[in-house]
Amino acid sequence: MRRIRIFGSHLSRGQRRVYGAVAVFYVVAAIGMTWPVYSLFSRARPLVLSMPFSLFYLACFVIASFAILLALFLWEQRQLGEEDEA
Repeated sequence: MRRIRIFGSHLSRGQRRVYGAVAVFYVVAAIGMTWPVYSLFSRARPLVLSMPFSLFYLACFVIASFAILLALFLWEQRQLGEEDEA
C-alpha cells in the first residue's frame, strides 16, 4: 500500500491543489489566532451562544480545523482506495 506524500514529485495537479488549499487554510488560521489579527476580534460583547465573541471566534477556527482535517482524511482514503483498485 503506497501512502500519499504531501511534497512528493508524483502528485497530480489536483492533489497538489488540495494540499495547497489545506496549507493556506492553516496559515490563515495561524495568522487569525495571533496578535495583530486577533486583537481586532478580542472583545467580550456581543455574546454568541453564551460565549464572549473572542472565544466564539477561536472556537470557529477549531471547528473548521477539525472539519478540514476530517475532509482531508476521507479524501486521502478515497485516493488510496482508487490506487489499490488500479
